[in-house]
Amino acid sequence: MSRGDAALVALLAALSAGACRRKHIPVSSVPQLPYPACGEASLPVGEVIAEGHLRSGEFSVEHLVNERFTLRRRDCLHTVTVRQEWPLGVADVEVVYDASWLPLRAWKRMTVPGARGPDGGADIRRYEFRTPTITITRLHGGQRSYEQLRGDRPTVVLGPGRGLVTAWIQRAHLPVGGRVREVALDMREALEVVRQVTLRREPDQYVAEYGRVLRVYTVYGRESVFADEHDVVVGDLAGLRAHAVLRTPEPPPLPLYGAPDPVNTP
Repeated sequence: MSRGDAALVALLAALSAGACRRKHIPVSSVPQLPYPACGEASLPVGEVIAEGHLRSGEFSVEHLVNERFTLRRRDCLHTVTVRQEWPLGVADVEVVYDASWLPLRAWKRMTVPGARGPDGGADIRRYEFRTPTITITRLHGGQRSYEQLRGDRPTVVLGPGRGLVTAWIQRAHLPVGGRVREVALDMREALEVVRQVTLRREPDQYVAEYGRVLRVYTVYGRESVFADEHDVVVGDLAGLRAHAVLRTPEPPPLPLYGAPDPVNTP
């Protein structure tokens, strides 16, 4: 790459980052809505309708990734919870959906194994979809901050872990070759992005570790996940596999830094 090309790439990256930041508007406060419920009573624990345990396989791009996720029906609502462990960072996620699997509220806690302090350097964020503008409440280093996030209202949430994609796949009900394009909140990186994202169902594929044919879906046209006949994610093209089909030992658990509390934090 020439110096001129490198300079152009750097300029485009800077402009893109600047555009993302302009969509994040710092404000002094945001509406604090109660945790979603179906009436006056708190949501019940509900019933598990799908769950998974995924981790790095023999040929994974990333090593020592360990993920567990659960989908629940809780009265008139649904929730998806995810815990993704990796030596460089741990993510705890919860998304609350309505009965049609449209997001109402999302919560994310990022911690760093080995970080000083009892909370693991926790960065906790709550995303509210029930307000006129998407709002973010953040707690980090003992400081609370608020932002409004410009953009169209998302109907999809992408976050740490592959299990979260299950909610979108199950709502989409795509035939082979089918696709749907929706607005997504992608909260996997430090700076959240709201953008149009396409989910496409590719031809089914035989996956050796499972000894059978699995469904294949792509997100962004490049991130491929495998799903079973119930449209529950069971792995990805980057080497993530279901714990049950792997012969390698599971990585030791990483620090919890207290149980996740999406109801009362941040």
